[in-house]
Amino acid sequence: MDIKKLETFINLVETRNYTRTAKALHVTQPTVSHDIKAIENEIGVKLFNRNKRYVNVTQDGKAFYQKIRPLINNYYSAVQDIQKKDLAENYKIIIGYSYTPFNDMYIPIWIKKFQQIYPQAKFSIISLNHNELKQQVLAGEIDIIITTGRDAADLNNVKSYHIETESFKAIIPQKNPLCQKNKLELEDFQNEKMLFLDNNWAAEDLINLQNRVMHINNQMHITYVNDLSALNILIKAEQGIAFGLYCLYPHLNKNSVYVPLDWEPQVDLVAITQKDNKKRIVYQFIKFIQDFNFDFE
Repeated sequence: MDIKKLETFINLVETRNYTRTAKALHVTQPTVSHDIKAIENEIGVKLFNRNKRYVNVTQDGKAFYQKIRPLINNYYSAVQDIQKKDLAENYKIIIGYSYTPFNDMYIPIWIKKFQQIYPQAKFSIISLNHNELKQQVLAGEIDIIITTGRDAADLNNVKSYHIETESFKAIIPQKNPLCQKNKLELEDFQNEKMLFLDNNWAAEDLINLQNRVMHINNQMHITYVNDLSALNILIKAEQGIAFGLYCLYPHLNKNSVYVPLDWEPQVDLVAITQKDNKKRIVYQFIKFIQDFNFDFE
């Protein structure tokens, strides 16, 4: 049974007047008559007694009204609830997160400042390793992740938005003489203690650099770590030399310094989202990140 016809029935019971019902529903009076007749034909009972002046509800009509009125109310309540939920989902941004000092520092700042501009925005964080995050954004389970342009190059059905470009640097403990150099060659790491990130957490740019340094220097002492939080602890403990970027480590502690590398490939920091993502708020957030002023030292 057509919900609109039931609305006509309910309104006519309450107004007892075809003209007023037609005006209230923005239809013609013949349409009201047609809808009532269609309901009566479908259920097989007379709902109204009508003459030129009056509309009286029959006993069957009253009984039908008592049953139908709550159902119609529940129907529209359910529609409103779903629409509100859908609206709320359109303002929800799901960020894919893997720990880096950069993410740990800037994502909370971005969220707080963005909500000052767009108070309706809501955020959710999903923490996974690097490769898992890429799969989740492809599946549409995550709205946005921050990664490198090279790492995102092999992903289909995503859009990439440039944030920053920079070159890799070596993170050297100040007690190591290499920290005195203006620039380091890749062969300078022979016999050094090195801290390498394993391939599940490292982006392709870092994997390529680590592999190249290993190929050139066959006498290094390498410690592998399985995530950036562990690597950060070892860097702070001055357990070796690591490779980094401001977009990984925006600030080093006082016992370590950045030294430029003679390594030509630059790294593009990008935000990626699925091409089919329809949330306007996601693209507003990405634009906010692109316009953000970073205070790299």
